Amino acid sequence: MVQHVVPSGSGKEDCATSAGKTATALTASHPEEETQPRNPRENGLMFVDVKIHGKPIRAMVDTGATHNYLASAEVERLGLMLEKGVGRVKAINSAAQPIVGVAKSVLIKVGPFEGKTNLSVVVMDDFKFILGLDFLRDTRTAVLPHVDSLMMMGAKPYVIPHAGRADWREKSISHAV
Repeated sequence: MVQHVVPSGSGKEDCATSAGKTATALTASHPEEETQPRNPRENGLMFVDVKIHGKPIRAMVDTGATHNYLASAEVERLGLMLEKGVGRVKAINSAAQPIVGVAKSVLIKVGPFEGKTNLSVVVMDDFKFILGLDFLRDTRTAVLPHVDSLMMMGAKPYVIPHAGRADWREKSISHAV
């Protein structure tokens, strides 16, 4: 184990040290899980609870998605205004489909993080919301699949636990977005 030494009396830890301690604590708190076989299907997807404009929604975290995608059926419920969509989205084993619109500067809350992000709105019938690389990069968030969590690496690192599994169907575009 690599340990970062902090000069005594500084009262501060660097981000990597704090994040490392948090990750170590997470894995150490569940040693029994290390010996249990994992079901690949059960652990294939990660979900987190999010609020958009103060309204709850469960998001799938997808490191293969370039943008954040919201199902068109959720736009009205969340009270979003759309600008004209430009381009198409193409997922593996699916035909390209047009982007319905873009919701810009949308207020989003994930764990302690509150900020704004853009959402590409597309027709999806398997997920309501996909957090992609746009969000992960903008918020300096790392995916920790071995503990089913996200770690936000800002001024105060914070671990966001998974929200469990959601019902989903394999047939549609977004599970490979």
